[in-house]
Amino acid sequence: MARGSAVVWWLAKNDEHVEKTVADLGLLAQLTSAANDSDIPERLQELLSPSRPDGPDEFDETDGPVSTDAFGGSPGHRSAADHLSDLFDAMGFPEEDPRRAMLAAQFAHIIKEQNRYETAEEVLRRFAPPEPEDDAA
Repeated sequence: MARGSAVVWWLAKNDEHVEKTVADLGLLAQLTSAANDSDIPERLQELLSPSRPDGPDEFDETDGPVSTDAFGGSPGHRSAADHLSDLFDAMGFPEEDPRRAMLAAQFAHIIKEQNRYETAEEVLRRFAPPEPEDDAA
């Protein structure tokens, strides 16, 4: 899904939140780039917020820049599921909100269409609703 398509899709579903969507354009750019395993275009770089206190530092004094490649999997790297969680947080959907699982499943479907099967599976695992407990025991 192209970055513009992601924004248009989101606005179509949430037209009452135009200002919030505009404020979240950087996050949408990061999420779309992570889903497509691509770099964020230079024209969108200014929309990115600096490193948050609760997130990884963008620069490590001993090793230089810290990569934010969403598919690296090593310490200090953030996955596509991490970025998706940030998007849900920015949208005001708390951890227990069932919309997180629903939207994650939709994103996973789109990610699979981009032949990023492992990433899609990670997203599905991360946001899967909890299994109901069996009371028949």
